[in-house]
Amino acid sequence: MNIKTKSKKLENTIYNIIIFTLIFALVISFVFTIDKLFLEKPKDTCYLENYGYMPETNINPDNNCSYDEEYINFCYKTEGNIIHKKNCQVECSYCYRDFNKVMDAYNNKVNLGRMIFTFLLALLMAFILIRDKIIRYAILSASLVSLFVATISAIKLLNKILPLVIIAEFLLVIFIYKKTSKEKK
Repeated sequence: MNIKTKSKKLENTIYNIIIFTLIFALVISFVFTIDKLFLEKPKDTCYLENYGYMPETNINPDNNCSYDEEYINFCYKTEGNIIHKKNCQVECSYCYRDFNKVMDAYNNKVNLGRMIFTFLLALLMAFILIRDKIIRYAILSASLVSLFVATISAIKLLNKILPLVIIAEFLLVIFIYKKTSKEKK
């Protein structure tokens, strides 16, 4: 091989690596930001509550406050937060507990949507013929990586059906491999 041919192959290889990386990154970023368009993320309004107020015993050592330890323990056991009020009073707030439940439901919807979208995208890429195989394989690889990440993120949601989901994803990978290896021949 002469120097021009080697140079041309090197340029082609570098071009393929750059295109693959760019498309891979674009698909991954699209999959993990598309939910922002369709679902409104719950807002954390708990920070507006007065959690910063310190017990009066810390502020004024001469004021001996005695707190109901049973109430405080019950509050913590039920996932509450103690809010110290003036005049040696305490209050139990369940704002963060409730907010965490809302966030869990939101994350479950998002992860389930990502799993379905990336599964269908990977399946679609197995059937669609794109002239530039680098673009096709970049989209295919990114959709599979996104699918696996979304599955890991949804472990809590999937719980007992996780083995079935993993088997379905494994079968998808085998199907894609067989489908794409036939096209190479």
